[in-house]
Amino acid sequence: MKIWNRKLGLLALAAIITGTLLSGCSKENAVKEENHENVALGKEVTLEMMTFSHTNWPYKENWPIYKYLKEETGISFKVQPVMSDYTTTMNLAISSGEIPDLMMVNSLNAANTHGVSGAFVDYFEHLDQMPNYRKFLEDHPEVKAAILSPEGKNYFMPLYGLEQQSRRSWLYRDDVFEKHNLTPPTTYDELYTVAKRLKEIYPDSFPIAVFNGLSPLVNMAPAFNTNSSYYYDDEKDEWRYGPTEDNYKKMVEYMNKFYAEGLVAPDFMAHKRKQFNDLLLQNKSFIASDYIGIMDELPLMLGDKASEFSLDYMVPPVGTPDGKSHNVFAGLQSDGFAVAANSKERDRLLQYLDFLFSPEGIELATWGREGETFTTENGARKFNVDYKEFGDLRTKTGIATIGAHTVLDMTAYESMYSPKMREAMKIAPDHETKPQPRLAYTNEENEVLSMVGETVKKFHEEQIAKFILGQKPMDDWDAYVNEVNKLGVQQVLDVHRSAYERTQKFLNEAK
Repeated sequence: MKIWNRKLGLLALAAIITGTLLSGCSKENAVKEENHENVALGKEVTLEMMTFSHTNWPYKENWPIYKYLKEETGISFKVQPVMSDYTTTMNLAISSGEIPDLMMVNSLNAANTHGVSGAFVDYFEHLDQMPNYRKFLEDHPEVKAAILSPEGKNYFMPLYGLEQQSRRSWLYRDDVFEKHNLTPPTTYDELYTVAKRLKEIYPDSFPIAVFNGLSPLVNMAPAFNTNSSYYYDDEKDEWRYGPTEDNYKKMVEYMNKFYAEGLVAPDFMAHKRKQFNDLLLQNKSFIASDYIGIMDELPLMLGDKASEFSLDYMVPPVGTPDGKSHNVFAGLQSDGFAVAANSKERDRLLQYLDFLFSPEGIELATWGREGETFTTENGARKFNVDYKEFGDLRTKTGIATIGAHTVLDMTAYESMYSPKMREAMKIAPDHETKPQPRLAYTNEENEVLSMVGETVKKFHEEQIAKFILGQKPMDDWDAYVNEVNKLGVQQVLDVHRSAYERTQKFLNEAK
């Protein structure tokens, strides 16, 4: 506030006196100037915000990014950071009526459920106050399709940009492959062969690193031209259920083979990130499926030994003749902003959020403040040398953390990537699936998904795990398919189809 008052407040006050809000000013500038006026006139407000706090970059009250946003908008926040079980904390806040002015919601469904009950603002009713947000939705129709409620309203404000960093990818230890004159596999048969060779060279190893239950199958499925759940098949224009398809069976057969021959860790389903990281860092795994960002993050954990370790992007191998050399691109972030309907500063908050969609807001949220977080040399910006990599920037400044942005320009962070990471980010988009539709469901549809859908999911996961671990013979596959279908697969498919058609209808009507 002091900086704004000293450096900019006088300008804003002068703007008021001299009447700079002339008819020629754009609406966008008018909104910004109004915020500036409020600041100059002492209309600074502190509001409540609930947001996630990531274990890798836990929230800090003195993060510079919130100071910058306060200087620009006059709004500061009393933040309630939540480290774990966000859903429970969020629901308790809403059910108690003690809803913070601004809060993160961790799913579209949560925003719609509480929005329709009157807890949250419908942004579509206030687009005249939010010209930057309205333009963003016009420029990104795929985002608009992913934020609707079943009634065609909008209680969920999306986050955009950071999903680029969250790409899943196949990776391999290129230093080990080069040392033993090995070639990255292009098919699952080649993956099996090269993993067997690595097992011979390193008998104590588990060459393929995967972890966290059956989640590896999600990224493997496109190689077999299927999906690990219900999915919309663009080519056939229909909704399908992957886990009963013949190609899914072939994927499970490969995983069973990898498990039986010790090519994956025997307890890989119980592994969490630490065990996964340890396998790679301790030369016990050499091929992995994970976030592409670990290419740069894992070497940092080795400190002085980082030069002995090298991961590189691996083009996804294909598993069937109709399989695709694709990783799964998850698409938009699952988190978004919701504004409390009873907030006394609703309009200020809407202006604040709209600012984050403006070019100035995106720049500030992405780069921070010149002279403090970045400098410009010969016309080119670069972050201060204090920040060794993207995670370091987030930890020290709060930039690109949840709650501090709506849109990020991810190209700004390319200079912080290693050369191999930069090259991988160029290649990756050519080897990933189109995001699946994110749909809004009615209460009745949610009931089907939570009852029938969860029953199907639990049975499917139990049975697939048994097939992989050899506790159930693959000869029982047809019986598994019959049983899971009886549990209501078609009923859940009908829900997805109905929600998809409803969304398309809203979008077509809005054209």
